[in-house]
Amino acid sequence: MSGVRILAPVLPAALTDAAAWPGGELAGARLHGVSLAGEDLRECRLEGCRVESCRLLGCDLRGAVFRDCVFVNCDFSGSNLRDTWFLRCTLTGVRAEGADVSGARLEHVLLKDSRLEGVNLDGASLAGCVFADCRMAGAWLTGLRARDWKLERCDLTRASVVGTPLRD
Repeated sequence: MSGVRILAPVLPAALTDAAAWPGGELAGARLHGVSLAGEDLRECRLEGCRVESCRLLGCDLRGAVFRDCVFVNCDFSGSNLRDTWFLRCTLTGVRAEGADVSGARLEHVLLKDSRLEGVNLDGASLAGCVFADCRMAGAWLTGLRARDWKLERCDLTRASVVGTPLRD
């Protein structure tokens, strides 16, 4: 994939122009307080990044790849995360209410203290994941392909788990 590759360890807080990132790659970057609401960020790649207090409301992140990243207090509500890949990521205090994460791959992901009401994980693939203290009321957990995953103290009120194996 062609695009911008930024290797700076810290990006300026004034980074608000999404043109510096979409379709490109960020490696080892720190994003803090950036608002990219509604932006087209399809197939972007972040590796080893720390993303903190960023607003990604209603973003198109289809096909994005997040590897070895930490997300803290970010808001993905209403975003399209279809077919994304989260590998060895930690998400803490994240909001993703009504986000579409269907068909995504989550491998060795820790998601904790987060608000995921109405999130759509239909047909997602989970491996080695932990969801801890998450509010997932009304979530779509249908047809998950899941192995070695845990739900700890999560609110699954009105969540749909049709077609998802829940043994063990």
